[in-house]
Amino acid sequence: MESAVTDASPLVCVHGFSGSWRNWVPITPALERHHRVYVARLAGHARGSAWPSGADITVNVLADQLERDLDAAALDRVHLVGNSLGGWLSLELAARGRALSATALSPALGWHSGGMHLRTLNLKLSVARAVFSAIAPYAETVLKPSLLRRCLLNGAMAHSERISVVEAAAFVRDNLRCSVYQELKDSFLQVEAELGAIDCPVQIGWPEKDALIPQHPYGVRFPALVPHAKVTALAGVGHVPMYDDPGLVAAMIVEFTTSVDEARRQSHAAYCAVEV
Repeated sequence: MESAVTDASPLVCVHGFSGSWRNWVPITPALERHHRVYVARLAGHARGSAWPSGADITVNVLADQLERDLDAAALDRVHLVGNSLGGWLSLELAARGRALSATALSPALGWHSGGMHLRTLNLKLSVARAVFSAIAPYAETVLKPSLLRRCLLNGAMAHSERISVVEAAAFVRDNLRCSVYQELKDSFLQVEAELGAIDCPVQIGWPEKDALIPQHPYGVRFPALVPHAKVTALAGVGHVPMYDDPGLVAAMIVEFTTSVDEARRQSHAAYCAVEV
């Protein structure tokens, strides 16, 4: 993780399952106007570290590694922004006390275990992996027609025509660079994970056109898991909303994080005034 900006509160972006740091490129410039932005590269994923030797392949181990990455970057408490599995990880690290705030976009974790909805999700992920494996060597050619691009990337984006063919091909190939795909997928689909208490501000953004894990039925547990969370509907965007409408997503994040920073400044000023 690294940041090009130094004089602002730190914000860490966490990509989703089989995603990559590239998922955040569309909104990073807007975030950097307000924060020191760090983009995590999850273990076992594209350009991430190798999976810890001998460790189980689970979300908790992934969270442990992400926490070590924060320590290595000398980051204590940060604004966490995560998408999909990255949303789950952001909430998990918030429960561990590492967050100034947490923003979860289309977060995983909120489903009940068992049932047709998880069998459907497993099928979607398995089919996507197989299709991406088949087209990867010819991705630029296959993804050039906008109709094919929309069909093949429907699970991730509502408007894949808004990104370049090069970006679309990179999205496909980064998926295949996840070296723990099957094991990690099986681990999070087979459990109904819990979440510790979170004492920082939280917002959850649900894309209205999420074709992979829409709020219903995949987010039904969040009112109980994070009862104080601010819930926002994101109009016109899909599961990885940063591609569909970068301006909308960046504005939603920045409005929340800057309000948290301002509240902290006011609280600190009031405390100093009392001390004087």
